[in-house]
Amino acid sequence: MKNLCRLALLIALVLLPAVAIDQEDAVADTIAAAFLQARQAAHLPKLQRIDRNPFREQVCNRDMRFTSGLIRDVVYQTSHPEALPESAQRLARTPDSGKTAVRFGIGVCMMFVTDSPPGSAQKYAILIALYESRWTSFWRNFWG
Repeated sequence: MKNLCRLALLIALVLLPAVAIDQEDAVADTIAAAFLQARQAAHLPKLQRIDRNPFREQVCNRDMRFTSGLIRDVVYQTSHPEALPESAQRLARTPDSGKTAVRFGIGVCMMFVTDSPPGSAQKYAILIALYESRWTSFWRNFWG
């Protein structure tokens, strides 16, 4: 019985991170859809999405250093990822000035809250970042 409990604990420790990452990826998809819908409603050009959840590690580690080409970003926490807060809505609706946004990336990290009551909504740390094109960024760094 003791060995069975150890085996179950080991399996849970192996599978829990994979389930959390899948859930974070699904939340990133939900946020991306809402973000693109807000841009479309503002009659702004569609942006290319950078991977599925490329900034997950940075959000989880609270490391907000980014590669060149970043134009603007917004960071927030929510229990309801399907609804963009006003700061993310503003980011989606604001026309480009100076640098032209071509790509966007999302970072979602599940926050493990130990004092939350059972059955309460899961909380997420979220980042949405706008980027200029790779070539524009390259030339700006190379010549600028």
